[in-house]
Amino acid sequence: PMKDFLTTTQSAPPAISLGWFLVIVGLLVALGWTSLRKYGDPAYVKTFRIIQIIQLTVLYTWYVVYSLPISNSLPLYHCRLAMFALVLWPGKSRFKQYFALLGASGAFFALVYPVFDPYDFPHVTSFSFLVGHYALWVNALIYLFKNYQPNLLKRWQLAVITLAINAGLVLVNMLTGGNYGLLSEPPFITGSPLWVIYLAVSLVLIAALLVADFLVANWKAKQALRPQEIYLEN
Repeated sequence: PMKDFLTTTQSAPPAISLGWFLVIVGLLVALGWTSLRKYGDPAYVKTFRIIQIIQLTVLYTWYVVYSLPISNSLPLYHCRLAMFALVLWPGKSRFKQYFALLGASGAFFALVYPVFDPYDFPHVTSFSFLVGHYALWVNALIYLFKNYQPNLLKRWQLAVITLAINAGLVLVNMLTGGNYGLLSEPPFITGSPLWVIYLAVSLVLIAALLVADFLVANWKAKQALRPQEIYLEN
């Protein structure tokens, strides 16, 4: 029923069976493969941009209509920041490339290790989590495949931007009592001092960004060599 789908009564996060986990990861891989082949297709690009906009609109309409507290309703999770940046930030830029790298790595890890909100499935939050992260995965890959520039962001800049964003999220969490960026209660360490959590979450994110940057840079380098290889073969 729609009432259950939109409820604000919390229960427990939905359990994920092995079968559903394999479906989630399988769709992640399939969309990555499809994006590699379709990133130049305007219809494909437009479709996932629209899906992301619809997902964000539905989620934030629910937040506003049901007056969810700002400790949970601000768009300040890492993947949520990347979603908004990729659909609203015009053109190409250093920061958009940063958020594309953040979105690709963040969506990948979110879907491989899903952490749902504490509501019975199906719920608007679980819909937003799955649809939103799949759309983010595709939109981030499309941007990187089309627009990635190897020298636009130095690797030390990836680290500095991440540390600055996380410092801002720690401050917001102090003011709102939230868990934005998982910087108050991360799933992998509990009961640690705030500075330990800040460093641990930041280092994980920086490592993921560096891996994503390395993989895309290598792919771009190979793509640049392809015309030359074809010429030499002929």
